[in-house]
Amino acid sequence: MKKVFVFILIVITAVFAVSCEETKTSAQAENITKTESDAVTQTKTKSGPKKISGIDVSSYSGEIDWKRVKNDNIEFAVIRIGGRGYGDSGVLYEDKLAIKNIDSAQKNKIKAGAYFYSQATSEKEAKEEARFAVNLLNGRKLELPIAYDVEHVKGDTARVDSVPYIDSVKFAKVFMEEIKKSGYEPMVYIGEESFLKAEDFKDYKIWYADYKQPYEQEFEILQYSKNGKVDGINTNVDLDIMYE
Repeated sequence: MKKVFVFILIVITAVFAVSCEETKTSAQAENITKTESDAVTQTKTKSGPKKISGIDVSSYSGEIDWKRVKNDNIEFAVIRIGGRGYGDSGVLYEDKLAIKNIDSAQKNKIKAGAYFYSQATSEKEAKEEARFAVNLLNGRKLELPIAYDVEHVKGDTARVDSVPYIDSVKFAKVFMEEIKKSGYEPMVYIGEESFLKAEDFKDYKIWYADYKQPYEQEFEILQYSKNGKVDGINTNVDLDIMYE
C-alpha cells in the first residue's frame, strides 16, 4: 500500500511539473506576441505618412525646366489653369503656360494639380469658371485637386470686394461642386490674402497658406513660403508641402 501511495505521489508531481512548464511557455509566447505587436505599432507610428515637397506656379514663374525641378526633389505642383479678370468686365482667361506646365510636370513624374483665380460675383459665374477650367484641361487627368482661389487684389479694387462674405463662401462651394460633377477633385485655397476662412469648409480639402507656423497634416496642402528658390525656375516660387 505504501508503494502504491509513493507511486501516485510521483505521478502527481510529474503532472504538476509538466503543467507548470506549459503555463510558463504559454506566458512567454504571449509576451513575445505582445512585444512584436508593440514593435509593429511603434513602427507604424514612427514612420507615418511621408511628407513631400511641392510648388505652385503660374505664367509669372516664366518658362520652367521641369526636369531640373524634379531633380531638386520637388514631387508635386499646383499649376494655375486660368482666371477671371478683376475689372468690371470680368473676362475669363487661360494661363498661357498652364497646359505646357501640366504636361511637362507629369512627364517628369511630378504630381500635378491646378488652381483657378476666381472673381465670381454670382453662382452663375462660379459655375462658368469651373466649366472653363475643366474645358481647358481637355480630358487630362490630374493627380491632385483643382483649387478655387479668390483673393484681395493688392493696390487696386476687385470685382469681389463688394461681395458679402456669406456669398463668397457660397460661390466657392458652387465652383467646387461643379468641379466634382466633372470628375475632378475640388479644393479651396485659404490664406491671409484670401477672402475665405477654413472653418467654413470642413467638408472640403483645403490648401492653406501660412508663412509663420507649419500645420502638420491639418490641411491637404500647406503653402509655407512665397520666396522659395527651386532649380529650373528663374523667379521666386511658392513652396508647399503635403503628405502621401
